[in-house]
Amino acid sequence: MKYSVFALFLWVAMGCSKSDSLSPSNTIVGTWRLATYCKPTSSSACTTVDVPANKGVFISFDRAGRFTETYENTKPVEYAFLGCGSGSYSLEGDSVRITAVCMSSLGGKLMPLVSVEANRLVLRPFDSGEYIFVR
Repeated sequence: MKYSVFALFLWVAMGCSKSDSLSPSNTIVGTWRLATYCKPTSSSACTTVDVPANKGVFISFDRAGRFTETYENTKPVEYAFLGCGSGSYSLEGDSVRITAVCMSSLGGKLMPLVSVEANRLVLRPFDSGEYIFVR
């Protein structure tokens, strides 16, 4: 009987672990606004760019695996993440693979998820620089 109670307690404790609630598959879903990014100037250097408050670059991930990129008061030439509109995404380990219409590769682009928190998402789509998104 003691073993059964202990096993039940252990099973419940594992089911309620904090790491499940903050996993990328749970927190990446939603709409994110690009706040700042490091625009690559070479393979090892970049220039920091802050997106003005009156302009918006938004990316969205939904639970069905769809990805969208939209703009408010700007266009991809001025400020952009991928500049590709909509497509799909999948999580692969500590990275996200985004496949969109304008990409030359059918396999999309695999980029590291540097960090993902409830209100902050950091991606590294290029060898240098990070893109920081907020909710």
